Amino acid sequence: MKKLNPKIFQLASEGLIPLLGLFIWNWSLYFILLFYFFDLIANEAIMNLKSKKTVHFQGLKMVESIKYSSISLFTLLISIIVIHFAMVFIHPGIDFLIEFSSFWNYEEFGIKQGYFLVPLIVFVSFQQYKMEFLQRAIYRKAVLKEIWNKHTQALIVIVAFAGLCLGISQFFVLPEALCVLGIIALSSLYKWRFN
Repeated sequence: MKKLNPKIFQLASEGLIPLLGLFIWNWSLYFILLFYFFDLIANEAIMNLKSKKTVHFQGLKMVESIKYSSISLFTLLISIIVIHFAMVFIHPGIDFLIEFSSFWNYEEFGIKQGYFLVPLIVFVSFQQYKMEFLQRAIYRKAVLKEIWNKHTQALIVIVAFAGLCLGISQFFVLPEALCVLGIIALSSLYKWRFN
C-alpha cells in the first residue's frame, strides 16, 4: 500500500478547517480571511528570519536583505488592502472592526480564539522555519534573491486573485463558498510550491 505524502495530508487538513468553518460553524468569509492574514504576516516574519540568517552566515550585505524585505512588505500590504476593497463589494455593509472583534473573541471550548490561535500560528510557522530551514542548513547555500522572489511572487498571485475577485464583484456578488474554495486552492498552491 502506498503511503500518503505528508504534505498532501497537511494541505488537506488545513483546507478542511475553513470549509468546516463556513459550512458547519457559520464563519463569514472575512472571519476566514483573518486567519489567512495572520498566517501571511507570520510567513512574512519568517522570511525576514530566513533572510537575516542567510545574510549573517554568508557574510552578505544587510542592505540587500532590507531591499527585498521592503518590496515584500509593500506587496503584502497591497494584498491586504485589495482584499479589503474586494470584501466591501462581496459583502456590502461589512464592518471590519465588528468582524475582527468577532474573530478575536470567538470561543471554542471556553478559550477566546485570538489568544490561542494567533500564538499557535506563530509557533507553527517558527517550528517549520527551524525544521525546514535551520536543521537542513538551507541558509548555507540559499540565494537571497531567489528565496525572496519566490515569496514575493506568491504575494503577487494573492494580489492578482484579490484583484480578480474585486473586478468580478463589480458586476455581481460572488458566493462566499466560491471565494473560500478559491482561497483554499490558492493557499494550498502557495504552500505546495513555495514552502
